[in-house]
Amino acid sequence: MDENLPSTLLVIFGVSGDLSKRYLLPAMAEICASSDIRAHLKLLGVSRRPLAAEEILTDTTRRIAGQLSTIQLDYTQPQEYQKLKDYLKEHPAEQVIFYFAVPPDAAPDIIKHLGAAGLNHDGAKLLLEKPFGTDLASAKELINQTSKYFSEDQVYRIDHYLAKTVAQNISVFLSSNALFRNVWSKDFIEYIEIVVAEKIGLENRVAFYEKTGALRDIVQSHLLQLAALTLMEASPDPFDVGDVPARRLAALKNLELAPDLTSSVYRAQFESYKHEVGNPDSQVETFVALQLASKDERWKGVPIYLATGKNLDRRLTQIRVNFKKSTAAQANTLILRIQPDEGIELDLWIRKPGYQRQLQEQKLSYSFAQSDSRLPDAYEQVLVEAIRSDHSLFTGSGEVLESWRIIQPVLDHWHKGKVPLPLYKPGTPIEQILKNT
Repeated sequence: MDENLPSTLLVIFGVSGDLSKRYLLPAMAEICASSDIRAHLKLLGVSRRPLAAEEILTDTTRRIAGQLSTIQLDYTQPQEYQKLKDYLKEHPAEQVIFYFAVPPDAAPDIIKHLGAAGLNHDGAKLLLEKPFGTDLASAKELINQTSKYFSEDQVYRIDHYLAKTVAQNISVFLSSNALFRNVWSKDFIEYIEIVVAEKIGLENRVAFYEKTGALRDIVQSHLLQLAALTLMEASPDPFDVGDVPARRLAALKNLELAPDLTSSVYRAQFESYKHEVGNPDSQVETFVALQLASKDERWKGVPIYLATGKNLDRRLTQIRVNFKKSTAAQANTLILRIQPDEGIELDLWIRKPGYQRQLQEQKLSYSFAQSDSRLPDAYEQVLVEAIRSDHSLFTGSGEVLESWRIIQPVLDHWHKGKVPLPLYKPGTPIEQILKNT
């Protein structure tokens, strides 16, 4: 790495929480072990109760003990932020990154208190976890509130799927391979399918999920970002990532739902959901599939299908590009596997060996696990890029608003009621549910 970086203090609000202990601190330990960033970086954990660093470190993360300090601060109280100001005066850094490992509804007040305390100087950054609002109106309000204290350049909204190795490679893949760049349009592509299937159920997110559902949780963020990456204009330079957010935004602006929501949007719920959340009347969807179209001249007439669900038979995130069949030729399929087993797969048709004149499908497949290099975890990647001030893996405010603009008609349609919510058995294959849509 070229680590000509400013000295950095990473301030983690909610350092004692599950997100910090399971993901952030292990990611920081790995970054410090495998790069020169360690020399530029200090960590400060913010907790509402007295907490020593040793209490939150494990065998995996103990290597960062010398870099981690803690401070007790009730982040709901404005006067408490003087403690943080005093700490920063005693431990100056060229940039201070505030990571919000707290419940989503706590973030707006923390942002306001940071700004009111004068902690929004040029070297300050915000690292925000989704969700970014609950609908279009609340997203606008949240963005407006944040902009009162921090500029857009200071805000880094995390979508972990953008940091996945294959997701980062989509732009490079199209820019560097003429074979695909020259056929990446309606002239050669029949339709595109993007799927996020989860094997897990609700786990410890009952309250969150009952307020959110699959459409808000996965479609508004992850699936629409993957769609934008797939549809955006390829860059002439595969490693010029500075305009990637603008190209994603342009793709999102062209996306719209199919006109008839009754036939183009499908929702369902796994059978034990109502019991698990303790609400026999719950209308929260755990599965959703919808059809989109793009107004971009390159993509007019190409259906874009998005689908996601919980408690399915397997974990799978992939982009499936289905090419048109031409005369006697068979249709080919390109699969970009986001997780698990990140990689790229191409289905080809060849003559089957033997005396019979028959076609046989064969797969050309590459797994990134075959690389000699270690694949960074998504949390590692977003932390490194925030330190580097690279916005390419983060969602801009325009992208947030466009994503909500796309799905708001669905939320409004469901809010009116009388929309079917069929049930599916936990462990059902996603393909089986899609047959019913």
